[in-house]
Amino acid sequence: MGAGALAICQSKAAVRLKEDMKKIVAVPLNEQKDFTYQKLFGVSLQELERQGLTENGIPAVVWNIVEYLTQHGLTQEGLFRVNGNVKVVEQLRLKFESGVPVELGKDGDVCSAASLLKLFLRELPDSLITSALQPRFIQLFQDGRNDVQESSLRDLIKELPDTHYCLLKYLCQFLTKVAKHHVQNRMNVHNLATVFGPNCFHVPPGLEGMKEQDLCNKIMAKILENYNTLFEVEYTENDHLRCENLARLIIVKVSNLVFNFQYCYNFGQKILFNSFS
Repeated sequence: MGAGALAICQSKAAVRLKEDMKKIVAVPLNEQKDFTYQKLFGVSLQELERQGLTENGIPAVVWNIVEYLTQHGLTQEGLFRVNGNVKVVEQLRLKFESGVPVELGKDGDVCSAASLLKLFLRELPDSLITSALQPRFIQLFQDGRNDVQESSLRDLIKELPDTHYCLLKYLCQFLTKVAKHHVQNRMNVHNLATVFGPNCFHVPPGLEGMKEQDLCNKIMAKILENYNTLFEVEYTENDHLRCENLARLIIVKVSNLVFNFQYCYNFGQKILFNSFS
C-alpha cells in the first residue's frame, strides 16, 4: 500500500472516529448507562473463559475481528503490516469493552481491525506461547535438529493450556488463509511470522531479546508452515468425514428398515383382506 493510499485510509478512519464521537455524545445518559464496562484487553484467556466472554472457546472480541477480516481483508495489500489509525483502534477497544454494539466495517476499517487483533495478543498478561513453555520452544530451535523439530514442536504445543492452545490453533488457521492470498496481500508465511512472532511470544528488551525474537519468529513460521500436521487437522477432518459417513449409513439402514416394515405390513394387510373376502 502506497503512502497516498495509507493517508486516505487513515483520513477516512479519522472522519469515522469524529462521527462516532458525535453519536456517543448524542446518546442520552440514561441509555449510555445500559452498557456495562467489561475489560477485555490485558485479561488472561482463562479469565475471559470463566466470565463467559468466548465464542467456541475463542475470546469473543478475537472471534469478531477474525470473522470480519476473513470476509473483508484477506486480499488487502499489507494486511497486518500497515497499522490502523491509533485513535480509531483505541475507540474500537473502548467500544468493545463498553458493551456498545460494534460494526467493524462502519466503526473502523481493515487496518484498524488488524491492529486491534495484534493489540489483544500483545496485551495478554501471559503470552499466547506461555512464558513457562517459551524457553523450551527456543531451546528446541537452538539445537537445530530439523529431524525432530516437528514432532517435538507438536508435543510442546499440546502442553499449552487449553485456552492458549485453542486460540493459537484458531489464529494459525486464519493466518494460513491470509498466506494463501499472498499474491494480492503481499503477506506470505514468513512476513506473517515476522509480524505475529512478537505478538505471540513476549521477549525481554535489549540485544538478547532481539536474538530471542529472531528465533521466535522462525518458530512462528514453522508453526504456520506445518499447521495441518502440528494441529492434526487432517486427522480431525478425516475423523469428521468418517462420522458423517457413519451417520449416512445409519440413515440408510433405518430407511430400509422402515421400508421393509411398511412392505411387510402392507403384505399382511393384503393377506387378511383376501382371507375375509
